[in-house]
Amino acid sequence: MRLDRVMTAAFVVLVSTAIIGFSAGDTGASFTGTTTNPGQILNTQSVTPPASFTSATSAVAGRIDLVWTATASPVGSHTLSYLVLRGPVGGPYAQVGTTAGLTYSDTPGSDGTYEYVVQAKMAQGAGFFTSANSATKSNKSDRTAPVMSATCNGGSCAGWFKAAVSFVVSGADGAGVGMGTATTNIDSAGAATSAAPRTVTVSGESATHSVVYSGADAVGNVSGSSTQTVKIDLTAPTAASALAGVKGTNNGDLTLSWTAGTDALSGVAGYTIHRSGVVASCAVTNTTNYPNAISVGAVTGTTITGLATNSKYCFYLTTNDNAGNFSANSAAVLASSK
Repeated sequence: MRLDRVMTAAFVVLVSTAIIGFSAGDTGASFTGTTTNPGQILNTQSVTPPASFTSATSAVAGRIDLVWTATASPVGSHTLSYLVLRGPVGGPYAQVGTTAGLTYSDTPGSDGTYEYVVQAKMAQGAGFFTSANSATKSNKSDRTAPVMSATCNGGSCAGWFKAAVSFVVSGADGAGVGMGTATTNIDSAGAATSAAPRTVTVSGESATHSVVYSGADAVGNVSGSSTQTVKIDLTAPTAASALAGVKGTNNGDLTLSWTAGTDALSGVAGYTIHRSGVVASCAVTNTTNYPNAISVGAVTGTTITGLATNSKYCFYLTTNDNAGNFSANSAAVLASSK
């Protein structure tokens, strides 16, 4: 009889302990199993989740590193651990790991944005209490390299430049974690890396400056290398010579001819013809005396139309190269229209 009473009392203790666990006010917490130590009963309201996540950026492609603050629940002599759950943004969540520490590294099976919650788990006798979910933390799994691009003086690197060039390497990481660094190597002088976007100066007259560039995102996904040629011409072309003018075949026309100017690097792009108004003789070659300008290509003659009939005009030329350099003025010539 006495043994039966002892067993009955023990059963009452176990049942009442489980009821305490299930009937606590925090419905997000739960008790699993049975307790054999009623003197250390934990109320589910006392088992709280970690207070917050702190920022953690992974240095490994595809990996998500999580860091959180310790739970404020009284631990006492109970064993404490944390359950890590993952899901899409907004849930639902499934457990992906457990740890006794305050950090966890997770590598999802594919790239994308994932949301995490952490639960505190405290042992109680032969069972355990599990807290509600912590606040959420969203992170990205990223195994995709960024797409890198380059600009010269804020625009295209094609063509020629007539001064040192500001060369900027930038990257786009799409849906990834964001850009990290950019690397450049100018004329094989050695690679250098800094935060992206990276700006370097390409200088010195050359048709073959070569800039090899690449980049990496914040978790180390590295792009392939690209090569950009930058062409710089610092030298003005020579002026045209032997400028001459004769009457045209129609009233108000005259025809100019000249010997071409030269440019050793980028080449002659064309000429600007500067024309005066009706004059009796050629004055100093400046924009006041020659207010009219006509651009032509790399030719050695052209017909000027729309002039006053049988009137004299003065002309001179400047040669321009493909980098935008201009020559000195040619000698001026006085010519009469038909």
